[in-house]
Amino acid sequence: MTVAVLFPLIIVSFIGRLNELNDQLLLLINSVAGRSWLFDSVIAFFLANDLAKAGVIGGCFLAAWYGGKTAALTNARRKILLTTLVAALCVITTTKILSKTIFLPRPEVQSQKIYKLASDQLVEMKRMPVRFMLDDESQKSYRALVGGDVDSNDLGSFPSDHAGFFIAISLGIWLASRRLGWLALGWTAIVILGGKMISAQHTPLDVAAGAAVAITELSVIQFLVRNRFKGLLEKVTGLTLRYSAFSSAVIFLVAFEVSSTMIHIRAFLGLLAAMRRHVLLGMG
Repeated sequence: MTVAVLFPLIIVSFIGRLNELNDQLLLLINSVAGRSWLFDSVIAFFLANDLAKAGVIGGCFLAAWYGGKTAALTNARRKILLTTLVAALCVITTTKILSKTIFLPRPEVQSQKIYKLASDQLVEMKRMPVRFMLDDESQKSYRALVGGDVDSNDLGSFPSDHAGFFIAISLGIWLASRRLGWLALGWTAIVILGGKMISAQHTPLDVAAGAAVAITELSVIQFLVRNRFKGLLEKVTGLTLRYSAFSSAVIFLVAFEVSSTMIHIRAFLGLLAAMRRHVLLGMG
């Protein structure tokens, strides 16, 4: 009886402490923002420019794909990397679904007075005293936010899409090549995710949740493919070696999309969905 009463209290206390620690860590990381226009502009550049942000990840992927010293090693690496691509697609799908389901605005949005619906009542959410960067684009976004112009994408920050996607890709590279994997993981942690927290777009908890999704789904899919779809994976990998010119073109496109967080593929899928609604279903 005592355990049944204390256990919920322990859970509530743990969650409260975790949230408090998350807020403190975010404010510590974010405290470097808003002090130097040059520093903030560099951070903003790496956040906004796809090549600067993730070109290193795409480069590491290509190097791992072609870097095997023997045909057997190349074959083994490509099996891992092909499975990693499947896992990355699953990860970004999962994080997108979760972020649309869980209402947790970005910390920069929570710096303003906002409300959420709880038990048929509007309740003011806790405000986050984050600092805003001084670069032109961040200041433009800040003025829009103060004016009440909030992007719908900013209302779902948990878990982090970038953390899930790039950690999945980087871990896959690490499984294929330790040296390249450490470079990809370091770049992801410091440049991509560090910038996201400095600019108050994500909290450490958002990043940790995205990383947890990436590690879990990559592990499960690597296991399933090795044990259930081994023959198919062998065949596809063999085709990449046999038709090296065609596979090189495809892998270039893959690396390009990895560097841009698959934004072009998502736009293409959106076009296909619109075509289905307006053409196939006869909607004007």
